Amino acid sequence: MPRLSARLHLLGLITAAVIPVWLFAAFLLAQYALNERDRFEREALQVARQTSLVVEGELTNLTTVLEGLAKADSLASGDLATFHAGVRRLLEGTGRIVALSDRQGATLLNTQSPSLAGASQGVHYSAADLAALDKDVASASGVYADPTSGEFRVAVSRAVKRPPGTSWIMSISVPTSRIRDVMLATVPEGWTVAIGDRTGSYVARSKQHEEMTGKPGLPEYVAKVVGRAGTFKSVNFQGTTLLAGYYRSPSSGWFYTANVPMSVVQAPLWRSLSAIGAIGLLAMAVSSALTYFVGKGFTRAAGDLRDRAAALGEGRPVQPMQTNVSEFAVISEALMTAERDLSDRASELRTVLETVPAAVWFTYDPGAREVIRNRFAADLMGLPTETRKSFGSPDQVIDTVAIREGHTVSREDRPLSRAMRGEQTDNEEFAYILPSGIERILLSSARPILDAKGGIIGAVQISLDITERKRGEEQRKLLVNELNHRVKNTLAVVQSIASQTMRTATDLNEAGTSLSGRLLSLAKAHDILTQESWSGADLEGIVASSIAAQEDPARVELSGPMVRLPPNLALSLALVIHELTTNAIKYGALSNESGRVLVGWTLDSGPRTHHIRIEWREIGGPQVASPERKGFGTRMFERIFDRGSEGNISMAFGERGLVCTIELEVPYSAVDAPGANG
Repeated sequence: MPRLSARLHLLGLITAAVIPVWLFAAFLLAQYALNERDRFEREALQVARQTSLVVEGELTNLTTVLEGLAKADSLASGDLATFHAGVRRLLEGTGRIVALSDRQGATLLNTQSPSLAGASQGVHYSAADLAALDKDVASASGVYADPTSGEFRVAVSRAVKRPPGTSWIMSISVPTSRIRDVMLATVPEGWTVAIGDRTGSYVARSKQHEEMTGKPGLPEYVAKVVGRAGTFKSVNFQGTTLLAGYYRSPSSGWFYTANVPMSVVQAPLWRSLSAIGAIGLLAMAVSSALTYFVGKGFTRAAGDLRDRAAALGEGRPVQPMQTNVSEFAVISEALMTAERDLSDRASELRTVLETVPAAVWFTYDPGAREVIRNRFAADLMGLPTETRKSFGSPDQVIDTVAIREGHTVSREDRPLSRAMRGEQTDNEEFAYILPSGIERILLSSARPILDAKGGIIGAVQISLDITERKRGEEQRKLLVNELNHRVKNTLAVVQSIASQTMRTATDLNEAGTSLSGRLLSLAKAHDILTQESWSGADLEGIVASSIAAQEDPARVELSGPMVRLPPNLALSLALVIHELTTNAIKYGALSNESGRVLVGWTLDSGPRTHHIRIEWREIGGPQVASPERKGFGTRMFERIFDRGSEGNISMAFGERGLVCTIELEVPYSAVDAPGANG
């Protein structure tokens, strides 16, 4: 079987493709020519109709003016001189002329003349005009030459009834140039619009108006204006073939024509024919060239496929291949599909590495100085992730200080460098100090990357940021130690309270009641300190809660600045206030209905300490005497001085009641005193 060359195959293919295209283009051009002719005819009719609407609107305006003038009082009374003067003032500068005549054509007045005498009339009325006027219908005249100025004008006339049964004819006229100016807004570019009166004479024309107004149109042109509207082809005065659309107004009898040269109508068709012919010739020339160049390209395409196969094997991108041979295209697409699959897998790996909350470093540098890091690794090292190099691009390591078990570790002994030497590391904990001074604690593992023969070509390190976990562990240790310390202190206080309660009580019932009240006071102080995370307590809150546990707070008046006490001092003070309240209820001011207690405190700040003075003053109670032995509250408060505070407590027993004064000297570090006096 004979085999044809690729060039002959291509030449036959292109020729077979071009010929149907030419035939189809010829069909489209024929349809296009018909559609363009229809479009121009529709546009010609539309332009003629629009022009008639605009010009007829102007004639309607003139009719409206006549209607108004016909109702003038001076005209009704027959005072033509006054009417003449008034209308001249009204129309001055407008170019309009108003004339009044009888039915025999005798002019009664003309605003063109300064007076009634010598007035001339330029409008002539035919029998048809008079018949229309008899029907009280305004009538538009044909074009005429003004006898005074020789200017071509048109007029609108109407009958004016005069008693007894007589009538005059009033008309208002404008230059035909006014009609031309009105219609120009409707004329498309490249078109000629003309207006003819009932006799076929030109009223106005968008082009050559001055030469054509008042002249009769071509008989063969006017003869084709038949009926209300239509289109036709004709030749104008210059011998140019035109496509015309016309519309005849039923009110004025004028006809309006829109004309466009046939050369304009046919221009798109000739341009398309020229373009198709040029494109066809060019296509044949190109087909011959393609026969040579594309055939030659087959050999080059085969070489391109070979290069793309090599790129796929080396991990380089496989570029798309432009070819008209389906076999080549299938092979090229298969290579690109394989490259996309490999790229997708690599993209998935990059996405995982960029998403996983672990720092990942790759290196192929023997010294591990150039690394490829993921986003989390960049964040840990304090690098701006929005400006760093994309994943997969090597970058220089940053200078950090690595510490393990309290010793500084050189870069050569860090996990990534050791992996480049073939070592494997698992879950080694390092503290890294960044150039910014921030410390990161990482849990790191590293592995070497091996080639097919087992040689080391790189290394990878994965690290977890355990900084917050380590800090949490340290915080938990501190909290446990603090809790142990507070529990021991609290147990010691409870033991002391129980021991002294049992020692001073007269029987078990009294001991149980006293112990319960004291422990309740201690618990309320604990509640206040717990709400403040054991950072301290407000002095007023401690006093108020201790009193409220046993007595109506309304009988106790508190006053003093805001003072926050440390936890141990707050607990001890709560117990002392509890004892003072208990004694006041049993023996003092709160034992009757009229007694009250005043609790006030002051705060002064010295060079190194705060001086706190608390006064418990009972008034309105029975006379009290000094006890024979120290009470629980006094002993408990004396213990406060054993914990680093300096001060004293004094009690005065008088006729008006007990006055207890507590004075403390507390270091600045122990008391938060925003209300202190400087």
